[in-house]
Amino acid sequence: MKVYDTRISHNPIPGYCSFLHEFHSRPVSRQREEQHERLSQLLRHAARNVPHYRDVLAATGVVHGDRVNLERFRQVPELTREMLRTKFDLLKSDDLASRAWYKNSSGGSSGEPVTLLQDRYYHDMGQALTEMHYSWAGRALGEPFVKLWGSDRDVLFGTIGWRNKLSNFIRNQTFLNSFDLSRQHMQNYARVIQRVRPVIIEAYAESIYELARYINAEQIKLPRIRSVVTSAGTLYPFIREEVTRAFDCPVLNRYGSREVGSFAGEREAGAGLKIFTYTHFVEVVDEAGEPCGPGEEGEVLVTCLTNYAMPIIRYRIGDRAVVGAAVSTPTPSVEKLATVTGRMTDAFVREDGSTVPGVFFVYFLGVAHKSDWLKKTQIIQQTYDSILIKMVTAAPPPEGALEEIRSSLQRVLGSACQVAFEFVDDIPKLPSGKYRYTVSLVSRPPHSTSAVQ
Repeated sequence: MKVYDTRISHNPIPGYCSFLHEFHSRPVSRQREEQHERLSQLLRHAARNVPHYRDVLAATGVVHGDRVNLERFRQVPELTREMLRTKFDLLKSDDLASRAWYKNSSGGSSGEPVTLLQDRYYHDMGQALTEMHYSWAGRALGEPFVKLWGSDRDVLFGTIGWRNKLSNFIRNQTFLNSFDLSRQHMQNYARVIQRVRPVIIEAYAESIYELARYINAEQIKLPRIRSVVTSAGTLYPFIREEVTRAFDCPVLNRYGSREVGSFAGEREAGAGLKIFTYTHFVEVVDEAGEPCGPGEEGEVLVTCLTNYAMPIIRYRIGDRAVVGAAVSTPTPSVEKLATVTGRMTDAFVREDGSTVPGVFFVYFLGVAHKSDWLKKTQIIQQTYDSILIKMVTAAPPPEGALEEIRSSLQRVLGSACQVAFEFVDDIPKLPSGKYRYTVSLVSRPPHSTSAVQ
C-alpha cells in the first residue's frame, strides 16, 4: 500500500492528483481494502495522540495497542459541532509541533460556526481532489475556467485581494462574485463567460441557478462549455435542468464541507456521487443510528482520513442523503450517494427583484465575521429594507461588533436597509428537527428573472 508522509513539506499536489486518478481507476475491492487500512492508520494515530479519542477508542474496544477492530467502529460516538466547540483542546493531536497546521472556521448552512485545526496534508489532498474532479468534468490543468464563488470578507468590499488574484492568474481562473447577482452583474458575468471561453464553470448551486435563469430569459448565446460543477448547496433537479438548458452541457455535483473538505462527486451527470474513498469514509444512518441501505435516506456521517492535526471521526455533517451503493463489512459504509437531499436556503430579495443567496448571511456571520461570542443565528428578511437577526450568544458582543455587522450587511442590501438585533436563549427547531437559519418573508416580483417558478 502506498502511504504518503503526512508531514511532507514540498508541493506534492500534482503527484497526489496523479495518484488519486490511478486509485479511483482500481477495482472497487482494492479501493475498499486500502480505505480500510487508511481508516485503521488514522484510528491508531488518534488513539496515541488525541486525548478525546485515546479514551473513546480504548473504551469502545476499537483500538487495543496497534490492533484495530473495524467491526466495532460504529461504537465510536458521533462527533458534533457542539463537541468541536466544547472539546476543542481534547480533539487536538499532541504532535502538532511536527506538523504544518492552521486554523479554519466553519459556518456553512448549519449556522453554527466552529473553529478547527487542519494540516498541510489535508489541504494538499483537498486541492488534488478538486483538480481530479475538474478532470472528470473535462478540464485539463491550465485550461481556462470560471468560478462563480464567494470570498469571505472581501465580497463586501469589491475585491478579492492580491493573493487570490495571483492564484487566479496562475490557475487560469476567472473569479465572479456569487454574493451579488443583480441584473447588471449577471449581464456582466455573461459577457465575461463569452470573453474568457471557459472549459468548465464552478459555482454555488443557488448562484448558477440564478445566472442560468437570466441567461435563459435573455436568450444569451454562450461559447461551448464542457461541464458546470456545482457545490455549496443542494443540486435539485429543477436547478440541474435550468443550468443544463442555459449552458448546454452536463452539470456535475460535488459535495463536501469546510470541516472535512470535498468527499464525493459525480463523474456523470445524475449518476450519483462517488465517495472519494482514499480520503474519506462515509456512513448514512437512520434516526436510531443504524446504517441505511441503498435507496434509503438518512443523516450523513463523515470520517476524514487526511487531517491528522485534529482527526474528524464519524462527524455529523448536518445533511441528509440517499444511499446509492454501500457495503456492510467489516463495518457499514457508503461508496456512492444517489443524491444529497435537503432544502435550498431562502434567498433574500431586493426591491428590483434581484436576490442575495441566503447562504451569504450564514456564511458572513459564521466564517467571514468569525465571532467567538456568537453561537447561533436566525436571519429574517421582514421587508425589502428590514432585516431581523436573532442571536444566541456565548458572551456579550464586543464593542462595535453589532455596528460592524449592520454596516457590512447594508453594503450588500443597500444603505436604507434597517438591521435590528434580538438576543434569544434558543432558536426553535422545525418539525424535521433541523434549524432554519434564514427566512425571507418577502415575495419576489412576478416577472423577476430571479424568481423561482
